[in-house]
Amino acid sequence: MMVLILEFITHSFRLKAKTMQEQFSRSLIYGIDFSGSQEACKKIWICESVPTNKGLQIQKCGNIKKKHGNISLEKSLEMLRNFIESKNDAVFGLDFPFGLPECLLRENTWESFIRRFHEQYKDPAQFYDVSHSVVEKEPKRLTDVDAKSPWSPIFIQLHKQTYYGINSVLYPLILNNSANIHPMQSLEESKPWVIEICPASTLKCEHLDCSFKKKGKEAKVSENNRKLILQGLVEKERITNISPEIWDSVVNDREGDALDSIIAAVATYRAMRNNLDLPDNELYKLEGYIYV
Repeated sequence: MMVLILEFITHSFRLKAKTMQEQFSRSLIYGIDFSGSQEACKKIWICESVPTNKGLQIQKCGNIKKKHGNISLEKSLEMLRNFIESKNDAVFGLDFPFGLPECLLRENTWESFIRRFHEQYKDPAQFYDVSHSVVEKEPKRLTDVDAKSPWSPIFIQLHKQTYYGINSVLYPLILNNSANIHPMQSLEESKPWVIEICPASTLKCEHLDCSFKKKGKEAKVSENNRKLILQGLVEKERITNISPEIWDSVVNDREGDALDSIIAAVATYRAMRNNLDLPDNELYKLEGYIYV
């Protein structure tokens, strides 16, 4: 009888492990808080995690400066690209717009838009000026409306992030055919997968949205909110394991970039649990799609 019970338990464990392996076809999930600022090495944070059926096991969380020192924006983006290209069994969630509203596009496909982007806009300033000369208001993509993301891709506080994300991350990945950008491209097991996420939208979906980046008199409130968000993600089984050292570094990061990278990983985890499903609308494959 004992032998039969042990065989049943072993079979159940193997079945469960197989189910998890099928669901999480990537062994690692990376959440990336992106930046197009001149201090990108400080502002770009990368959260490395392992997916389980009970949430993410957070392995590492740090910025580019921690590993590569005080390097330039151009060098930081090169390091980020190289890092993505080196992780063939991973999925990455990045928080910048992967495309523009249809009314600003000159191409019929997303990939042709990406390939011509650097020819149309030589720098963020030209990108901002040309985009605003075409439209009176700042339009949002369909996915921005769906996900309730705060800003248009051409908004003054986001346009640099949009520009450098498309020009210096997505374009080289497309040019080198070294990663799959979903859902605009089909997925291949031999390459890294890259999806667009929005931490603010994910927090809304998790009912954890609160201010966690304010300074001055409200700095203590923001610090407490960072703790509450982390606690909420643990309680909701989005995070299953995080070391005290990483917890403290995230809570103590007053800019909130570390926490944004954690939330980016959670958004990617949510997307993977839902098999990267999205609504049936071809516009998402032209403008891009935010996984929340």
